[in-house]
Amino acid sequence: MINNLVTSEKKIKFFRMGKRNWRKTRWFYLFIAPWIFGFLAFILAPVIVGLLMSFSNFTGGNFNSLKFIGLENYTEVFRDFFSSGDAWLALNRTIVFTLLSVFISTALSLSIASLLTGNIRGRTVFRVLFYLPAMLPLVASIWVFRSLLDNNVGVLNAILDLIVPGIHIPWLTKQAFLSLIIFTAWGSLGGAMIIYMAGIQGIPSELRDAAAVDGANGLQIFRNITMPMISPLIMYQSVLAIIGGLQTLVTPILLTPGAGGSGSMSISTIPVRDNYLFMVHVYQESFNRLRFGYGSALLWIMFVFILILTFFLIRMSKKWVYYEVDPDSKPGDK
Repeated sequence: MINNLVTSEKKIKFFRMGKRNWRKTRWFYLFIAPWIFGFLAFILAPVIVGLLMSFSNFTGGNFNSLKFIGLENYTEVFRDFFSSGDAWLALNRTIVFTLLSVFISTALSLSIASLLTGNIRGRTVFRVLFYLPAMLPLVASIWVFRSLLDNNVGVLNAILDLIVPGIHIPWLTKQAFLSLIIFTAWGSLGGAMIIYMAGIQGIPSELRDAAAVDGANGLQIFRNITMPMISPLIMYQSVLAIIGGLQTLVTPILLTPGAGGSGSMSISTIPVRDNYLFMVHVYQESFNRLRFGYGSALLWIMFVFILILTFFLIRMSKKWVYYEVDPDSKPGDK
């Protein structure tokens, strides 16, 4: 009799707990339902459609003649790579652009962050000035930057002409690649600087003080203490910058003078060959030539390339990134 009562009480308690847990679960899924819907409708569905599109001859309106063509688009891309066509030129320029812009941006932002964490006068003002480009809209920044570097009426050429009469540098045509790198490094300087400043300020001052007592100068302290301690941040920022550099699209297009004159700006403008990056090639093939299937194949090849490159960088980071705790260790490991 007593055992039956105990069993009944356990069943009632279990039922109540199950009902309470179900109520919590129901409210949980209700609150995250907008995110789930957004993920399925705006992320997962476009990814699946894009993958299927890369195996078709879709041109945007050929629904009646739409057909599955297998790996033909991918074969054409790799054929273009081996024949040094537009796709290979775009990929080559993108890799060079990414390496140079990431290196310059990392070196400048790290140097400025190291200086602005020191005890200098007016450092708050300098922090605001260096971070300001990260707050400006991209299109507005490109418009101002292009006005400064215009081949005919640019402010920079006017200043150079005052210093050296007769000098004229075609920044947006023959020097377009250099202008693109300068603008990209300038625009990404502020965000990286903030991250590096936070990392430097998190380094215990006792380490630098002990090194100074031992006779180390500022450069030695920066190289042997600051750099290793913030190496995870350098790794993180570098990976994000590389991924962003490989996906650059708007800047090389809008930085190029339009066909209607230097004052026009159009997303359909084809950049000069030096600034013909991979995503620009994807845009031209997809929206100007209406080869959406081929453009989707280009995007998936870039996706795989970024995935492999990111995995390689993370694996190589174990040789130069310093972690106070081994990221691969499990809780309780000694």
